[in-house]
Amino acid sequence: MAQRKPRLDRGPVAVIGSGLAGVTAALRLADAGVPVVLFERNAALFSGASAVCEGKIHLGYTYALDPSHATTKRLLSGAASFRRILTRWIPETGLGLSEQPFLYACPRDSMISEDRIALHLGQVQEHADSWGDALMSKPDSRLRRLGDSEMDDLFDTREISAAWETNEIASHPATKRPFLIAALGAQPLVETRTEAEVTGIARDGDGFVVTWGPEHLRETFGAVVNASWEQRLRLDEGLGLKPPRRAVHRFKCGLHLQNKELADRTPNVTFVIGEYGDTVACGERVYVSWYPAGLVKSEVALAPDPRPVTLSPATARRITDDSIAALARYMPGYGAALAKHARDFQVKGGYISAWGTSGITDPESGLHSRAEIGVTSLPRYHSVNTGKYVMAPEYGEMAALRVLAELGACA
Repeated sequence: MAQRKPRLDRGPVAVIGSGLAGVTAALRLADAGVPVVLFERNAALFSGASAVCEGKIHLGYTYALDPSHATTKRLLSGAASFRRILTRWIPETGLGLSEQPFLYACPRDSMISEDRIALHLGQVQEHADSWGDALMSKPDSRLRRLGDSEMDDLFDTREISAAWETNEIASHPATKRPFLIAALGAQPLVETRTEAEVTGIARDGDGFVVTWGPEHLRETFGAVVNASWEQRLRLDEGLGLKPPRRAVHRFKCGLHLQNKELADRTPNVTFVIGEYGDTVACGERVYVSWYPAGLVKSEVALAPDPRPVTLSPATARRITDDSIAALARYMPGYGAALAKHARDFQVKGGYISAWGTSGITDPESGLHSRAEIGVTSLPRYHSVNTGKYVMAPEYGEMAALRVLAELGACA
């Protein structure tokens, strides 16, 4: 079938935000013959939360306080499409997959019981099994409880009552960047603009006027994909798209280091459920986070303060030292290994935006669910709430396909 020419009488498509969802949307549209202008407020493309997060390909194991498993089902869908979508532009080797799967550890002061965690993990594994080989996961790993000797080797069992191996893996965010940047550069239908923050969107007949940059430049577009992350709801509201709930925006930092020796010693561990953290190794990359130490700010608002969050050297050192000390409590041997590199880590962070008004210690908090995510659409306007990193390619593609349908173009 011949490709239909898209109707672009009101100009190209504006894609706001060059994270994983925004880049996916921009490339998917351009590959179908649609001109795109990709706006990024930072000085470099793909440099926000998508580039500095843990990179976990969530399957739902973290969300034991969502008994409906609606979050699990959403995340499994994202995990099933992650590889299929991204390998349009990234080779398999560029996905930066972790060699070892995630362990889930239950501290003795967890918000929920060991038995309840075990039940949840088993139910998630059953849901995952229904997807067969489609998932981005460790195909040869099954849910299993660690034995006594394994527990003694890794954890202080006075602090950790049980741990389980899962089939969940991580995908290093930074390995994707050069391939995605190259794909954008090779696509003549994509114009990229950095240091170009979009400050307003207004409907203008069948199109939109986008205001951007410190000079408040105005430009007309035929359609808009809003993948701007923590400023997304503010831009939505300018078009009368009201959020269904209040949102909390947390600026969270983690420790980052490229060191093969330490990476080889780093287990992929998530502690559940409470104010804990994660350790992640992908290739030579080590990522370490501890929730109370790395939480720099939290705002319940339509959007957080737009001013950039800057960390003083003293704050970065405090985050590093407190994170390592907390992990040493639960994993003494690994904590000692981290301490040797305490001054080598870089502290980087980004916003985590989610529905809710309370913190993670509230069992009723919206932070314990990511079911209410996806693409919210008005005619020719599509707002992308990825919820978690694993969902970014699926929802970026979904927004692009909706635009293509409206423009009368073939996917």
